[in-house]
Amino acid sequence: MYSAHKLPSGNYRVRVLNYVDVNNKRHFKSFTASTPQEAEDKAKEFEINNEKKINNNPYSELTLREAYQRYINCKSSILSPSTIVGYKRYLKNYFQDIMPLPLKCLNQEIIQIAVNEMSANHSPKSVRNAYGLLSSVLSMYYPSLKPNIRLPQKISPEYVIPTTADINILLKNANDFIKIPIMLAAFGSLRRSEVCALTRKDVTDEGIIVNKAAVYDENHNVVIKSPKTKAGRRFVPMSTQMLEEIKNWKYFSCTPAMIDNSFNKLVKNSNVPKFSFHKLRHYFASELHAQGLPDKEIARIGGWETLDTLHNIYQHSMRDKQKEFDDKVIKIFSDNLNIE
Repeated sequence: MYSAHKLPSGNYRVRVLNYVDVNNKRHFKSFTASTPQEAEDKAKEFEINNEKKINNNPYSELTLREAYQRYINCKSSILSPSTIVGYKRYLKNYFQDIMPLPLKCLNQEIIQIAVNEMSANHSPKSVRNAYGLLSSVLSMYYPSLKPNIRLPQKISPEYVIPTTADINILLKNANDFIKIPIMLAAFGSLRRSEVCALTRKDVTDEGIIVNKAAVYDENHNVVIKSPKTKAGRRFVPMSTQMLEEIKNWKYFSCTPAMIDNSFNKLVKNSNVPKFSFHKLRHYFASELHAQGLPDKEIARIGGWETLDTLHNIYQHSMRDKQKEFDDKVIKIFSDNLNIE
């Protein structure tokens, strides 16, 4: 039974317990009206609507941790093993203060506080990724909660896209094992997982057939799976000389860790800036873009599902092209200058 209290303004207010946060602090929702009955009716309507939402949702009594586990289990057969491993890591490491709470006790304030606390010790990218999974879990098991959460601002990554000179230095210093993966990534756009899944049968006289990837499962065993996206299935044209070298490679079915270890050691011992194996794909895209190939064709050969990813790569133009572009800008406006 609600009892309205008169305010100094002359209006009447009813306070209803809304939720108890992780610190056992009680939070109330206030309803104000010009008459006691109207304020009490608003409070009663709020409570009825809340009860309907809870009663109509069979998952409202689940804890957030249990909802995560159910979500991961139902996605395990359709997502890649590496993605599932990542989800389990998020479940174990993030938002631990609110994991024991039933879904019906969650609200925007509780979630915002959890996001704020994570933001204090993690990068904006990590926070956004963790919240993305949390949002997906809530959408599936508690869709009536639609929190409008403020996330930390994105920070543009600072990384190096290798130049042609860098690639040639690496190839000159590379051993028999890592030379071919570098060629496949820099000149063929293959991801590390795609290089590891490649077989000799996938190497034709005209190019490379890409139709699978090698990833780690939760037990750290390498498994072969289909590409994440339709765009991942593709044909990559390469020169006859490169294809002959690839066919004679002795290390098909290598592991991602073997490539990482060998490549990182090579970069460290070579006179090039530090960059990851994956940045070789960015070199591939940036070089073709600089040579005037249409973005649509670059995406098709490189296995990018959308052009947005390419455009993000292009924001980090290759260092050996920047001087050339700068000179073109100067020449254009110098030619346009007409001062008498």
